[in-house]
Amino acid sequence: MTHTPDADRRSLDESSVEELDAALRIYRRLPLELLGFLVLLPVVGIGLSQLSTALSPPYGVYILGQGLLTWGLLAMIGLLLGLFWWHGRQVGRLLNEPALVASPIGGLLAGTSIIAEKAIRMDMEWSGFYGPLRPRRTIKPA
Repeated sequence: MTHTPDADRRSLDESSVEELDAALRIYRRLPLELLGFLVLLPVVGIGLSQLSTALSPPYGVYILGQGLLTWGLLAMIGLLLGLFWWHGRQVGRLLNEPALVASPIGGLLAGTSIIAEKAIRMDMEWSGFYGPLRPRRTIKPA
């Protein structure tokens, strides 16, 4: 019996229901994390503004011509982009989609349609707000 190197690799179309559910859990968690960023943003802004003024009154600390508040907000934007990148990469790996892994931030937007396509091929349907997939109900003719 010969063993080819590609025998262990799955086809790009193959994904299990558990992997699709895990990708949907990532999408379900994303709005909560974005809400956390929305709450954290003013806290960081006010905190850095107060810290900057406390370190060097009355004008604050400046690094390369920008205040501590500006650098903190740039760091928050970087963290937000990192969050999108990380979740896009996780979804791409779960769905076994090279396009999502190659472009995680842009692919994060298309991930739900890919999940829907793969779920339809497996005769599964969505149970609401990115909930777990369930077998599709068929109406029997009377």
